[in-house]
Amino acid sequence: MNSYFPAESVKLIFSGNDFFQTLEKHVDRAQEVIHLQTYIFEEDATGRQVLEALIRAAKRGVKIYLLIDAYGSKGISTQFISKIQKAGIQFRFFSPLFSGESIYVGRRLHHKIVVIDKFVAIVGGINIGERYQGGKNVPAWLDYAVMVKGKGCENLHDLCVAFFEKKRIKKVSKENILFGNENTLPMVRFSRNDWIKGKNEIYKNVLRAFLHAEKSIVIISSYFLPGYIFRQAIKNARKRGVNVKVILAGKSDLPFLLYAEKHLYDFLIRNEVEIYEWSSSIMHGKAVLVDEKWVTIGSYNFNSLSRYWSIELNAEIKDSAFAAVFSEHINQITLNDCVKIDSHNRLHTSGLFSKIRNGLSYHLFRIIMKIFFPKKHREK
Repeated sequence: MNSYFPAESVKLIFSGNDFFQTLEKHVDRAQEVIHLQTYIFEEDATGRQVLEALIRAAKRGVKIYLLIDAYGSKGISTQFISKIQKAGIQFRFFSPLFSGESIYVGRRLHHKIVVIDKFVAIVGGINIGERYQGGKNVPAWLDYAVMVKGKGCENLHDLCVAFFEKKRIKKVSKENILFGNENTLPMVRFSRNDWIKGKNEIYKNVLRAFLHAEKSIVIISSYFLPGYIFRQAIKNARKRGVNVKVILAGKSDLPFLLYAEKHLYDFLIRNEVEIYEWSSSIMHGKAVLVDEKWVTIGSYNFNSLSRYWSIELNAEIKDSAFAAVFSEHINQITLNDCVKIDSHNRLHTSGLFSKIRNGLSYHLFRIIMKIFFPKKHREK
């Protein structure tokens, strides 16, 4: 899972109609098998739209496996589940209250993966629900996915099978790893974080990219609470002359984490990191661009919940054309849809009340993490 393979193509997918139309189109083209695994599958208009596409595929004889997190999707009804199962779709919850999976308290299925016919994969941070699709008067939450086509998607299919069937995840066999000319084909790898199961790939790969950055780092993060090691990596990158830019939430579905995040603004401003707040909708995106040539997009957040609790998956891409598309998107949103925060306009974080509120939120979050991980939680 952590070796690069040459993909036939990679495409940046945006939340909103782009993601859901792309998903539905490829589900309608499926011929053999679909795995869909997600944290949230809402029983709303968007959820019903996706389910109807899956039912159409099932009627054509496509084998469909749907795995959703028991906590993230706790709101769906028994009638909705019955409709899924009557259509012949193989369905189960990940980690319901009484199961072998639930012995790992707090371990949630947070990744968002669709694999179709072992050849097409969509990986990102976009759940199934109206808030991610948006509507006429309500903009979609900002988020991203990557659509990858190529034989290397077989390994992601195998990972989905292992999760669905509760089997031990096998190491990737060498014959499934394809090597090509990185100058002619986009190079992709899928990286995992599942700390309880000993997987820390996303964390290590992003940290390595920071340590070797030469020109620029751009971080898009919805719940940005990096620990000491990542903060030090950012600080050292700035000392090397690397331009560092973070695009954070101006408003959030989790105000407590938003306040905790703002506690870090002093550190960012002190180290001359550019701060932008996305203001057009709720931010939910998780992505990093380094040196205009390496991109990681997926479900992993810069905080201890993603590192120590959740099951996460990112797609990492080494491709100048893909990086250029993402870089242009970043330039457009920072220019048109974000507010730049600096020492002169940070009134919402510099007042006495705000400082106390933000500091308490941040330190309470850290205390909670240390209670659950008293020996393992190394980041300060």
